[in-house]
Amino acid sequence: MFKVIIMFEIDEKLRKKLLAEEFKLRKKQPPSWAKFKYRKFVRLPKEEREKEKAKKKAEEEQKQKELEIKEQAKAKKKAAAEKIREKAKAKKAREKAREKKAREQAKAKEKKEKAKAKKEAAKKKSVKKTKKKKK
Repeated sequence: MFKVIIMFEIDEKLRKKLLAEEFKLRKKQPPSWAKFKYRKFVRLPKEEREKEKAKKKAEEEQKQKELEIKEQAKAKKKAAAEKIREKAKAKKAREKAREKKAREQAKAKEKKEKAKAKKEAAKKKSVKKTKKKKK
């Protein structure tokens, strides 16, 4: 008898589809069952693996950028809060300085009034002494 060898053309789209289905089924099954039922080391074509790697890398870069943006926003908020705190401290310091100056002025005024009162008292005494001497 003659051996008839029929060559089939392998359709790449169909192959990829079947591989994708096989991977889906593999994920659903427990590992021990999948080892016996399916081929162990089926790999996607190199182009698709590279696409998947590029996609994962792009996603990681996107996440990294988002994290950097968040960190920058936090830093800006922190800096703004620090400025607000510094302004509040400066304002308190100015208020304290004004209060201190007002207290010092009040003390100086009291000293002047006391000195004035002493002078007047001394004048009155001297006037009384002079009056007593005249008499």
